[in-house]
Amino acid sequence: MSSSSEPWWNAQDSDADDRRQEESEVLAEAAADLRDAAEMMRDASAPPVPDKESSWDFSWLTEMGKRGANGWAFTRALWSTGPAWTVFLATQGFEFWTATGITFLGFIVIGGMHLRAERKTTRLLTWGLPVGLAYYAPVAIVFGLGKVLVGG
Repeated sequence: MSSSSEPWWNAQDSDADDRRQEESEVLAEAAADLRDAAEMMRDASAPPVPDKESSWDFSWLTEMGKRGANGWAFTRALWSTGPAWTVFLATQGFEFWTATGITFLGFIVIGGMHLRAERKTTRLLTWGLPVGLAYYAPVAIVFGLGKVLVGG
């Protein structure tokens, strides 16, 4: 037996405490290395962050005009059905809000026909009505101002 009065199960070994301390430090370092390795693997496998998009990028508009069926119809409507609709509205002498209502009704009718049978003609007319109304807005303003200035 030992010469001290303490029982054997309560005896403390200072070497064992030092070993446990060293082992816990080694395990903590190994865990930190594993975390770093996991982060590096996650970063390597994840796609790169995309560049921030500019909020003033209108390239979609030019691409639509070049490639899609809607772009084809829109660019043709700018010089064909749009001006024709503007001439029709101007020759009838409609007020702007009346012309807007007629354009909306025409848009509903032709848009319904386009939903039933998608054709280049219906797509062209569907774009031409709002384009023509946009062309008619300054015409209506000029005619309206002319009426005010003449007194009629």
